[in-house]
Amino acid sequence: MEITFDIVLKAIVGLGIPTIIVASVYIGRKLQILDDLKKHSDSTSKFCMSATNSIVEVQTHLASTGFVINNRLAYESGSPLKLTDWGESLMEKSGFSGIMSDKIKRDYLVKLVRAKDPKTNYDIQQYSMDLMSELAEVNDPVAIPLKEYSYKEGLNLEIILNSAGLVLRDEVMKELKFDDKI
Repeated sequence: MEITFDIVLKAIVGLGIPTIIVASVYIGRKLQILDDLKKHSDSTSKFCMSATNSIVEVQTHLASTGFVINNRLAYESGSPLKLTDWGESLMEKSGFSGIMSDKIKRDYLVKLVRAKDPKTNYDIQQYSMDLMSELAEVNDPVAIPLKEYSYKEGLNLEIILNSAGLVLRDEVMKELKFDDKI
C-alpha cells in the first residue's frame, strides 16, 4: 500500500506521536529523493524545482495542523544568510529582481531601511526583512507583486518576503556596512 500525502496528514491530525514518526519517515524518504536528484542536477534540474515546491507544500500543510517544520529552502543558514538557487529563482519569478533593477524603487527601499537607523550588519539584514513584511501588510505597491506571486503559486508569503529582504540587505550594504568585529 502506498502512503499518500492525505493519509499522512489525516494520521498526524488524528493519531498523534506515532503518526508523526511515520510522517517523518515519509518526509525523510522524499528528502532523500531530493538529495539524490540534486547529485544529478544537470539532467533533473526542472524536477528538483518541482520536488522543492512539493516539500514547501508539505511544510505548509503540516504547519496548518500545528506541526511546524523550520526549514528554509529559499535561503541557507550562515553568516550572512544567502539565497539558494531556488530563492534566486523566486526573486526572478516574483518580479522582485525587476523591482530592484528600477533605480527609483530600489532607492526608495534602501532609504526606508536606512531610516530605521541600523547600527550593525545584522540590523541591516533584520530591518530589510522586517521592512518587506511591513510593506506587504500595508499593501505598498512594491509588495503587491510578491503577494500576487505567493497567492498564484500557493507559496508561503514569508518565504518570498524574507528572500526579498536578503536581496534588499545586499543593496543597503552597498552604501552602508559596519565592521561588526568585537
